[in-house]
Amino acid sequence: MLKIKASNEKLLSAAAKFLASQKFDLKALMRAILQSETYQRAGRSLPENAADNRFFSHYYPRRMMAEVLHDAIAQVTGVPTQFTVDRRNAKQGLGEKYPLGFRAIQLPDTQTDSYFLKAFGRPEREKTCECERTVEPSVTQILHIANGDTINEKLAAKKNVLSKLIEQKTPSDKIVEEIYLSALSRYPKVTEKEKILKVLRTAKESEHRVAIEDAYWAVLSSKEFLFNH
Repeated sequence: MLKIKASNEKLLSAAAKFLASQKFDLKALMRAILQSETYQRAGRSLPENAADNRFFSHYYPRRMMAEVLHDAIAQVTGVPTQFTVDRRNAKQGLGEKYPLGFRAIQLPDTQTDSYFLKAFGRPEREKTCECERTVEPSVTQILHIANGDTINEKLAAKKNVLSKLIEQKTPSDKIVEEIYLSALSRYPKVTEKEKILKVLRTAKESEHRVAIEDAYWAVLSSKEFLFNH
């Protein structure tokens, strides 16, 4: 049997002993890891550890998984996706569509016709290895974020979050706050708010919705939204 050496043998041994002491309660182990100083470190590096990519001297930003990213976009815009079963691989009795609101993370297999999930590295599950999933950025992903159907169609949908904000005649400053709170779980900084408010307030009445769509798109295409920090 091939034995793979751990990058930190002492840490692995300590984690194994802790798990055994907790009667192999995985939730207890996960809780200990999540509460650790290492796990909670910020993503901002220092000059002396900027090149470190192994020992977690700081958090390494990682793009969200394809399924999670897709579901996040659907949640922020308020537009669920109607996933379609790939006709070439549809199983008998399954039908061609999943229920509206079915999340990407809930999909039972990869036999789903979704360009977004394929472009952002969802694994084909042909082998039992996480290495099958790719998180490497590509030109295809950049182009799809900029011009693809996933974000743009959800922003243009008639019954989405934007429509509700406009129907309720929500003030521009509250719209900006709603964008940041729903997408980034924080209020916008003063400079961020001023820039977007300038665009919203100078837009013609006929272009008001388009301006809001652009503001949403700017946040949804940002590194802060696309990556875990």
